[in-house]
Amino acid sequence: MNPTRAEIDLKKLEHNYNSIKDFIRGKNGRGKVKICGVVKANAYGHGIQEISRKLISLGADYLGVANYDEAIKLRSVIPDSNILVFGTLIHSKLKPSAYVSKLLKYNLIATVASLDTAKFLDYYSGRLGRKFKVHIKIDTGLKRIGFDVKRAFKNIEHIFGYKNLEIEGIYTHFATSESGDKSFAKHQLNRFYDLLEMLRKAGMKIPIVHSANSGAILNIKDSFFDMVRPGLLLYGYYPSDDLRNKIDLKPIMNLKSKVTYIKRVDANTSISYGRKFFTDKRSFIGSVPIGYGDGYWRAFSNIGKAGIGGRLYPIAGTITMDWLMLYLGVKSPVRIGDDVLLMGSDDENYLGADKLAKIAKTIPYEILCAVADRVQRVYI
Repeated sequence: MNPTRAEIDLKKLEHNYNSIKDFIRGKNGRGKVKICGVVKANAYGHGIQEISRKLISLGADYLGVANYDEAIKLRSVIPDSNILVFGTLIHSKLKPSAYVSKLLKYNLIATVASLDTAKFLDYYSGRLGRKFKVHIKIDTGLKRIGFDVKRAFKNIEHIFGYKNLEIEGIYTHFATSESGDKSFAKHQLNRFYDLLEMLRKAGMKIPIVHSANSGAILNIKDSFFDMVRPGLLLYGYYPSDDLRNKIDLKPIMNLKSKVTYIKRVDANTSISYGRKFFTDKRSFIGSVPIGYGDGYWRAFSNIGKAGIGGRLYPIAGTITMDWLMLYLGVKSPVRIGDDVLLMGSDDENYLGADKLAKIAKTIPYEILCAVADRVQRVYI
């Protein structure tokens, strides 16, 4: 058996969920705010099915996924809860009635980001004698998908005229919610507020309004509306250093492996591809079966460290697809079979995804999502 695994602590997930819930309650003066747990991209690498089960057991009102494949996979283990699909439909030319029938069968909630999507769902839902539940996506400045906020009112009027759509929600997404400079986020929020006011005056009532992602939850309290959409916060990380420690979070994943081979090499011996590391003394090298094929980045070569028995050991040489080597020193207490912490934390060391992201010059989202499917998830 491959000793490389991602240990997912569901108690820490519960802690993070409750921290978010308590924070929202403390900041919000409008009563209960629903929570949509964002579980797209395999729950940010943590395992969509197990994470979703836990979130629903904790009281999450909705689960948010990226596309319909994720939603259908999730529905097989979450039979009754609300699943909102953030992505847009591809308007299938191949048996569209069967396509829409399948989505209705799984009781999914669609994002409507264009009139084409609204028309498609309305027409084929009508043929099937069903109503399709939808949330309308508004582009207030991210310029990804959604009705442009300047022209959204007229489009929404059209959608309200479709008899086979149940308009349950409306939402937008921030471009800079995690930033210390809130000016653009507030600009987006004001544009969204203006549209909502126009809709209210026209008598177009939409039950669930939402806009707050993880950054906005911590940074823009006026963005909560009826529901918030935490993602990264659930998994124990802050969206930026500006928001660090606003609530108490615990990373829920420890990426681990084991030392499976130890060799003693002479001074001035090169280690791994490209000969980027040379020993300065006769010393021990430990080999660990994890590499970039498992989602542990090659960028950590000769820079990163790993924890064994409460001590940190430097990565020696280039990380390969399936292996990395650690410099264990001239004398070493490390033995074959010892656990190796590559990401996460133990009692002595912190190697969180945020710390690794700084080394790789990226964001913790990408570090977490990179953990490969071949890495076994073990739920604690």
